[in-house]
Amino acid sequence: MDSYVLEALNITKEFPGVKALSDVTVRTRAGEILGLIGENGAGKSTLLKIINGIYKEGTFEGSLMLHGQKAAFKSPHDALVQGIGYVPQEINVMDDLTVAENIYVGHLNEGKARISLKSLIRRASTYLAENKFDIDPSAKVSLLSVGQKQLLMIARALSWSPSVLILDEPTTALAQDDVGRLFVIIENLKRNGTSIIFVTHKLDEIFAITDSVAVLRDSALISTFSREEYDKDAIVSAMVGRKITNMYPARSVEMGKEMLRVENMTVDHPRIQGRTLIHNVSFSVRAGEVLGIAGLVGAGRTEALSAIFGQYPLKTGKVMLEGTRIRIQNEQDAIAHGISYVTEDRKNEGLLMLSDIKTNIVLSNLKAIRQGIFLNAELEARTSDAYMERLTIKAPNSNAMVANLSGGNQQKVVLAKSLHTNPKVLMMDEPTKGIDVGSKNEIYRMINELAKMGIAVIMVSSELPEILAMCDRFVIMAHGTVVGELNKEDATQEAVIAACFA
Repeated sequence: MDSYVLEALNITKEFPGVKALSDVTVRTRAGEILGLIGENGAGKSTLLKIINGIYKEGTFEGSLMLHGQKAAFKSPHDALVQGIGYVPQEINVMDDLTVAENIYVGHLNEGKARISLKSLIRRASTYLAENKFDIDPSAKVSLLSVGQKQLLMIARALSWSPSVLILDEPTTALAQDDVGRLFVIIENLKRNGTSIIFVTHKLDEIFAITDSVAVLRDSALISTFSREEYDKDAIVSAMVGRKITNMYPARSVEMGKEMLRVENMTVDHPRIQGRTLIHNVSFSVRAGEVLGIAGLVGAGRTEALSAIFGQYPLKTGKVMLEGTRIRIQNEQDAIAHGISYVTEDRKNEGLLMLSDIKTNIVLSNLKAIRQGIFLNAELEARTSDAYMERLTIKAPNSNAMVANLSGGNQQKVVLAKSLHTNPKVLMMDEPTKGIDVGSKNEIYRMINELAKMGIAVIMVSSELPEILAMCDRFVIMAHGTVVGELNKEDATQEAVIAACFA
C-alpha cells in the first residue's frame, strides 16, 4: 500500500456545549488532490485549524501523522515549517508591499544579513515562472485584482515548499479565467508530488480537479468517494442527509407592473478623478420577476446595486419606483422607499458579527418593533423567532451570536434582515456565495416565494448555472456598462459569456 503524506486520525474536538468533530479520520497521499466538502457547520474549518496548528496539540483528541511520523504542531508557523501550507478563504496580504516581499515574508533573507529588493524580485520572478504564476513580482499588491491576490497567497504558501497544501474555498472570489489559471497551478503541483486538500462548496470543481473526496456532516465523516465512485446525487445526499431532487426549484409566477427602472445611471469613481465606476446603466424589473445581472468580476454589477441603494451618489441618471422618480441619498432613503439590499460581503457589510441574531434581524427596521420611544423586547423576540422559523435558521435561539453561526445560517440572517424592511424590490448580490448545497437550495426556494409574493428581485451571481436557472431575464454588464440583454429562452452559458466579451 502507498504511504500517506498526511493522516488525521480519530480526531475529536469539543467546545463548551458543542462537539465540533467526532472521531474523524482523513488521509492523503503524495500527488493526490483530496476534496473536503460538507454543509456549513459540518466541521471542515475545525479540522483545517487542527491540521494547520491553530488548535495546537493537546486541545483535541486523536493524532496527526506526517510522512508516517507523529506530528505535534504548536502554532500555524510550526505547521508551516514542518510542511503544512495553508491558504485561507479570506484575502490576507500586505497591500503596501510588493508581490516579491509578500511571497517571502517570514523568510526574506535565507540566512543572509541583508538582501536588496532588486535581488528579491529576481528570485521571485524565477520562482513564479517555475510554478506557472502570472503575477508581476515588482508590482505593489494594492494594485492587484482580487484574483491575483488569491493566487499570491497560494504562491506565498508554496514558497515554503510544503508537503501538504490546504486550499480553503480558493475560487470564491475568482473570475472564471482566474479559476482556470488556479487549476493549471494545482495540476502542476500534483505532478510535482504535492498533496493538496481542496475545500469547496462547488461540486463541479470537485468533479473537475480532485482524485477523491471526503464528506463531513454533523461533525462526523459520513463517506469517502474515490474518483471512480463519483456520483453527484450520492455525494449531495451524503452532504445534506437527504435527497435533493431539484437543486433549482421551478417557479411559475405571473409578473405584474414595472416596479423599478434605472435610466442612464453614471457614477464617478470615488478615488480616481476622471474615471467612472458605472456608465450610462439602464434596466428595469417587474413585480414578481427575478432579473439576473451577469458579467465578469469587475464588470460593475455590485457598483450598480450599491448606487441604487444610495451608497454612491449619481453623477447622471434617475431611479424610478412604480413609475415615480425617487431620490436616494443614503441607505435609509432606499429602505424607506421599499428597496432592500443583500450585500455580497455579509461579514463586513451585512451583519454585526458580535451581536445576536435578533438584533441583526430587526436593525434595519426598528420602528416596526418600537412602542413609543422604547423598543418592545417581546415583539423583537417574536419577530426574530418568526424569521428564524421561516428561513430555517439553525441556532439554539435568537440570542445566539451571529459570529458562531455557519456561513449558510449567517446568509439567512442577512436575508431575514432585508425581508424585515418589507421591500418592494430586493437586490441580492452573490446570495449563495460560500454556502453549502443544502442552504443554497433553501435560498432558491425563498427567492421563488418572494417572487410569488410580488416582490421584484434583482440577482447578481458569478455562477452561470445558478443565474440561468433562477432568473427570468438577464442584463449583461462589462466595463461598467450594460452590453446586452437576454430573455430566458435565448440565454445559454455560451450566449452570456459571448456578451461579456462583446
